[in-house]
Amino acid sequence: MSDLIRVLLIEDDEDDYFLTADYLSQCKEPRFDITWVTNSSEAVAAFRCKIFDICLLDYILGSENALDVLNVIKSKGISIPVVILTGQTDTKVDEMVMRAGAADYLNKSEIETPRFMRTMRYAMVRREIENERIERHKVEQQNKAKDKFLAHLGHELRTPLTSILGYTELLLDDANNEQIDNELSIIHTNGKHLLSLLNDLLDMSRIMANKLELSPKDVDLAGFMTDVHSLMNLAAKDKGLRLSIDCQTPVPEVIRADPTRLRQVLINLISNAVKFTDAGKIEIVIDMLPASAQKNREMLRFQVIDSGIGMPPDKLDDIFHPFQQIEDVMRANHGGAGLGLAICRELVHKMDGEINVESSFGKGSTFTFAINPGDIASQPRELLNLSAPAARNTPEMNLHVSGRVLIVDDLRELRRLTGHLVSQCHAQVAYAENGVKALEAVLIAEQEGHPFHLVLMDIHMPVMNGIDALKALRKHNCQTAVVAITAASRKGLRQSLLDEGFDGVLGKPIEKNALMEVLDQYLIRSGGVEADLIAGPVEDNGSPSSESEEPATSEPEPMLQTHTSPIRILVIEDDTDAAELMQLLLIHQGHEVEVAQNGEDALKMLDNNGFQHALLDLSLPDYHGLELAPRLREINPDLNIIIVSGREPDAHKLEAVGITQSLLKPVSKADLTALFANQ
Repeated sequence: MSDLIRVLLIEDDEDDYFLTADYLSQCKEPRFDITWVTNSSEAVAAFRCKIFDICLLDYILGSENALDVLNVIKSKGISIPVVILTGQTDTKVDEMVMRAGAADYLNKSEIETPRFMRTMRYAMVRREIENERIERHKVEQQNKAKDKFLAHLGHELRTPLTSILGYTELLLDDANNEQIDNELSIIHTNGKHLLSLLNDLLDMSRIMANKLELSPKDVDLAGFMTDVHSLMNLAAKDKGLRLSIDCQTPVPEVIRADPTRLRQVLINLISNAVKFTDAGKIEIVIDMLPASAQKNREMLRFQVIDSGIGMPPDKLDDIFHPFQQIEDVMRANHGGAGLGLAICRELVHKMDGEINVESSFGKGSTFTFAINPGDIASQPRELLNLSAPAARNTPEMNLHVSGRVLIVDDLRELRRLTGHLVSQCHAQVAYAENGVKALEAVLIAEQEGHPFHLVLMDIHMPVMNGIDALKALRKHNCQTAVVAITAASRKGLRQSLLDEGFDGVLGKPIEKNALMEVLDQYLIRSGGVEADLIAGPVEDNGSPSSESEEPATSEPEPMLQTHTSPIRILVIEDDTDAAELMQLLLIHQGHEVEVAQNGEDALKMLDNNGFQHALLDLSLPDYHGLELAPRLREINPDLNIIIVSGREPDAHKLEAVGITQSLLKPVSKADLTALFANQ
């Protein structure tokens, strides 16, 4: 409570006023400042001129009583604790004034007793508690409004980003634009950077609202770290840096963690290391920490060590705080919202760990964090050997082959990376994200007379792993060559995979020469550029126009369509640019596409038009997407609906309306191709 309490005394008896004022003036702590009025009109005038902490109100005021005054105070919107003073004791009066909103009720004979001061204090404490509750409610409402605004902002920004990135991809794919490839690449790179900033902002918003949940899974540590190395090695190589992974103590083969969020932390730290290191190396060190007084269990520790420019010691306490940046040479040539490390800290906390940094200005930095690896008591342990592979002296093969290759990996970035390497050898490429999708793609391709010649199959995947997928293929009498891709290095693994029936084994990270040896073994070598000219044109859907041994199209990162007849797709999107872009991308892939810009048009177009799929935006001018979906299904029960949204849709709400697929804007060419590649 304040040292000075401002009291409004509403009392029409002067003697009682002097009695009350005299008692309060004798108090040394707290001190009281008293304003005296005699009726409700004077009280309202006083409230307009001055702020009061408490009101002492006589029950009888000439023609008015306390109930009348309380009603007047309430009607003017004045909120203040009111203690009623009376010269008589009447329990009915007590009940009435308390129901009318008084904070307490006292007899005037108690003014000079300790109970009077206690009543004053309690009334004000209750008022402070109520003020805190109101303020807390305001903050909660402001946070809800902020979350709603950020969700809306995310949607509004992702929609134009779809057009920016999508049309830039189309222009980059056009050979006629070679002279402006550099400018287009700059647009595309900056668009992706803007998207990463947006993702950071939305992640931070979810963290601050305590809405970010982890999804722990069993993670094969060797495979996981090899994937991280593969994803970041190209960025390191582009700057002439060496990226290596060193394991200093035996670690469990399998841990329990959220792979997406753990990967996010590592990639963020490695990306920062690459960004701020101009020469030298970046090393990721992994080891186990024994149980301690702070943590009564073993922890898995990661260190990201760089030889970069480092940070001043006085800046180290700030870098994990949201929106903090080091405003000196470190940020002179590097953008960012200052959220990446703050997000890392919160994610590591959610994984029951801590993150810290050691740095010397001009010498480099070491970021260290540890996570709870789950129950690892029964897990075998081994030293990981994931250092950067030494470069081969073998001259690079200029391989030119024809054939169809299916790449199966649950990480989209690694699928695309492997697909890029395969497409450089002019083979056709299709993708699947798990064993089930791979099985469907291979069997459909065989039924339609365009079988795959080779499947590159990752071993560790969700839904169905590579070994189970291979067994399922063989049960269907499919004899397509399947080569395993694995990061595990334990003794005898290669032979055990060959014993399972794989035709070969490739290690991660995939070496280009090893991959080309596999392609040369299982695909048909063609005669290079001359063969392209002799073979003739390639159909728009990516399939050769004849069954002869001709090379596939040499477009960068081609995607194979395994269907023989075009798919009919309805795009339901109110943003004209985004709708036209998706239509254009899908038409280029050989599909028949129409656009509806609102729900009513979609319902009219769906009837008797034979659409197989609908890309449905959640935010339409006349419908919410999840309200429209059941009405679409009433017209076409077999319609496959894919949600397209600028924000992450609620999985439970999608499940409630029978929708299993969704795309997050900005939607890229690769997203759409992968979505319909196996239809």
